[in-house]
Amino acid sequence: MRRLSALALAVGLTAALAAPARAASLPPLTLAPQAVAINSLYNGTDLTVTGDVPAGSQVVVRLAGEPETFRMKQKARVLGVLWMNTEKVAFAGAPSVFLVAASPEAPAAVVSGLGVPGLARTITVESNDPDKAALLAEFLKFQQAEQLYLENAGQVTLGPDAGDTRPFTAVLRLPSRLSPGAYAVEVLALDNGAVAARGQATMTASFVGAPAFLADMAFGHGALYGILASIIAILGGLVIGQLFSGSKSGAH
Repeated sequence: MRRLSALALAVGLTAALAAPARAASLPPLTLAPQAVAINSLYNGTDLTVTGDVPAGSQVVVRLAGEPETFRMKQKARVLGVLWMNTEKVAFAGAPSVFLVAASPEAPAAVVSGLGVPGLARTITVESNDPDKAALLAEFLKFQQAEQLYLENAGQVTLGPDAGDTRPFTAVLRLPSRLSPGAYAVEVLALDNGAVAARGQATMTASFVGAPAFLADMAFGHGALYGILASIIAILGGLVIGQLFSGSKSGAH
């Protein structure tokens, strides 16, 4: 289901973000790694995308996580003095992660339309505040500050033309806060600033080791997880208390 959702997102993004009505299909893409293991030491990793595009093309590569609804609280000044949470706001249809990288000679205006500014058209803001554009702008700014939405997320290197095609290699830096799930990888070949061809692939990410164990405990055995967490917290408090107690006695 997650794989289908990611592919559906890729199709939706293509339709919404200035994609052509009749773009040709690229040859199959190669991803390395195709599956990312999120263990205790995971701190982000590189995703390499290779393939071929029509000769003379520029390349834009996008990676999008599954669409989610982000629910937040809107802060506002109350009585002209205090800043408090006043309204609930939701951003529906926003990918968990959105990364973009482009070859150096790709037109900046086209890349922008295929990047975060273009992504804004696919997100629905649910709020009583009439200024939804301002809320969406703040949401995109927040996601960019969290390194989850990036327009310069890596490098795209083009090889020389070889007949009707030219090879490319893109390296995207995946964020340290990557969540388990399926991610749609899309390659767009630009010809004179227009998308002439595109290709798609799917990358997956999953917890392994201790993170997988903790996630299974938290979501599959909630009661036991709560009891163990409480016991660990109590034991930790006792140990710290003994350490500080010994330090205080030594000082006298």
